[in-house]
Amino acid sequence: LLVRNETPFNAEPQLPKLIEHMVTPTDRFFKRNHGPIPRIEPSEYRLTIDIVDGPRREWTLGELQSEFPHHEVMAALQCAGNRRDGLHRVKTVKGVIWGPGTISNAVWGGIFLRDVIHASGFPPSPSKNNNNDDDDAPPAYLSWHADFQAYGLCEEDRCYGSSVPLATVLDPLQDVLLAFTMNGAPLPRDHGYPCRVVVPGIIGARSVKWLRQVTVQPTESASFFQKRDYKIMPPEAHAGNLTQYWDRLSALQAMNIQSVVCYPTEGTPFPPWSVLNAPSTSSSPMAIMGYAISGGGARVDRVDVSLDNGQTWQLADLHRPLSCSAARRNKALKDLPTTKHWAWTLWYLTVPTISPQAVIVCRAWDANGNTQPEQPVWNYRGVMNNCWYR
Repeated sequence: LLVRNETPFNAEPQLPKLIEHMVTPTDRFFKRNHGPIPRIEPSEYRLTIDIVDGPRREWTLGELQSEFPHHEVMAALQCAGNRRDGLHRVKTVKGVIWGPGTISNAVWGGIFLRDVIHASGFPPSPSKNNNNDDDDAPPAYLSWHADFQAYGLCEEDRCYGSSVPLATVLDPLQDVLLAFTMNGAPLPRDHGYPCRVVVPGIIGARSVKWLRQVTVQPTESASFFQKRDYKIMPPEAHAGNLTQYWDRLSALQAMNIQSVVCYPTEGTPFPPWSVLNAPSTSSSPMAIMGYAISGGGARVDRVDVSLDNGQTWQLADLHRPLSCSAARRNKALKDLPTTKHWAWTLWYLTVPTISPQAVIVCRAWDANGNTQPEQPVWNYRGVMNNCWYR
């Protein structure tokens, strides 16, 4: 891994190694931390589910693992600061100067968070939640939030915290997990052992590791990382005037569409294609390959690759799972339609020859017609950089 920060530890894989497998080996998965990694004994682990104006319940790890159906979801996590270095080259940004490797794809195993919330007493009785005397009036839970808090110390706040809309957690097709395993093995400490939340399709900042508490509440998290971080600032924002913007801007949730050329890297020679056994177009074809992803479970429909800095384009071949939604594999939900694609898409283009002076560019399109802007959109925090990758 390429270490970007020692304390707290932050590192990303080298691009050619990143895409050698559809499922990223655990030791190559990027590492993002906002503080020291806590040491939590399984026998001492407790998860609290706190429902505002309702019950509060504490669960042991054993109870969580034994009392609910288990599911697996293949999903990519991506840091909102992925490709921050590209914005830093435009103008100084605040944050770890990440390259394009803060994304990885894993098979997460665990239980649906919605099952645990319901088993903890949600929704509470209407009489405790209505703001009027009509007990039959439906509570306005659609605008509520699930607030996540972690074990351990943290920079900038007393603990790491974040939240997502409660509707996301309760949606049967959103696959929000309490994860205990990663690629078939217990979570490593670096990635949230013994329990973390995984929110597919959403920026990685919301998939809180070392999960200590989930609060079901009317408002979003008051955490620094929800209120004062992970927002796209306007171009005139700088260190001296941020306070006027924080409360006016929404906290980031869904990822935007993204694609990156992972091989060749700048200054490296072209090898014959081998990683995904792509069909040869000549006796010794040259390979261009990378990854693409979109937010909210949208499918990547195509990746365009240019060898002349965007003057002309060729369609790349795509390699992806059919669908990554656990709902399709869950017997209880097998009849529900799903178009969710939580994993990344690996892509490749084989060419018979290429000039050493070629400028390789890629851009992706998703099923909703979203694509990447040609030029970087600078913002002070350096988040969500998804311009054409050169």
